[in-house]
Amino acid sequence: MCRSALFLGALIFVVALVLILLRFLIAAAFPSPMVAYMTLEDGLPIVIAHDLQQNLKRRLDHLYLTDPSFSPDGTKLALTHYLRVGSEIITIDLASGATATLTDSNAIAESPAWSPDGDWIAYASNREGDNNIYITRPDGRDLRRVTPHRAGDREPAWSPDSAMIAFSSNREDGWDLYTVELASGELRQLTRHPAPDTAPDWSPDGSRIVFASRRDGASAIYLLELETLAVSPLVVESRYDSLPKWTPDGQAVTFARSVDGLSRIMRVALETGELSEMELGESDADSLAWRRG
Repeated sequence: MCRSALFLGALIFVVALVLILLRFLIAAAFPSPMVAYMTLEDGLPIVIAHDLQQNLKRRLDHLYLTDPSFSPDGTKLALTHYLRVGSEIITIDLASGATATLTDSNAIAESPAWSPDGDWIAYASNREGDNNIYITRPDGRDLRRVTPHRAGDREPAWSPDSAMIAFSSNREDGWDLYTVELASGELRQLTRHPAPDTAPDWSPDGSRIVFASRRDGASAIYLLELETLAVSPLVVESRYDSLPKWTPDGQAVTFARSVDGLSRIMRVALETGELSEMELGESDADSLAWRRG
């Protein structure tokens, strides 16, 4: 009787695991809106992948994770993994849980961003002393430094055609936004303001960049037109708003809002300005990323 109960329990566990993996494989084959975000578990940062349509959640089996970025096909995440000393960039396969480490330096490596064509992962690191933007293949090969400068460069974001990277840098008087073209290395400064401009994210159509700034006092969300470099406020309130991300359809922007010591993910519609909170089922959510594919 005892052996039968143990066998039945093990069989139920295996079947449940197979069903969960099957649902993720189906979700990958038939994409639905999917996000990943950081939350806290017993005070420690973890990352959850969340299929919004099926309300299917996957807790990644690692602690001290943040900065999720989806591969274009939605099957993997690139993340920052904090260590006792420094941090590293890892990838996790959402179906199998297989993990690969892309960085091997005892330094800080953070803010990974998977290129839309799937060929590269960009990240910021101080592996050579100064904080620069690097790119590497998803398997860790072919490491390249794309911003060799003595300033601090951080928060890379890819253009939709994977030809350029936007980032924030303090190479002038304060933190401003720049782009670098990978083929030529050509650098373009996008903003010039005494207040820090940070966390750029490229619109799906490539025409605008959304970012966070303190240029109106509080940390708020702004839009930048790449053709004219005109900046306009998107959400300016007496709150702490940060880490904006375009939704895949380009119709809205999500961002993190600090409320009573906790972080909420908010959504603002571009056409109407309507503001709402995303219902993720977590008391604290931050660093949200959308699957773009």
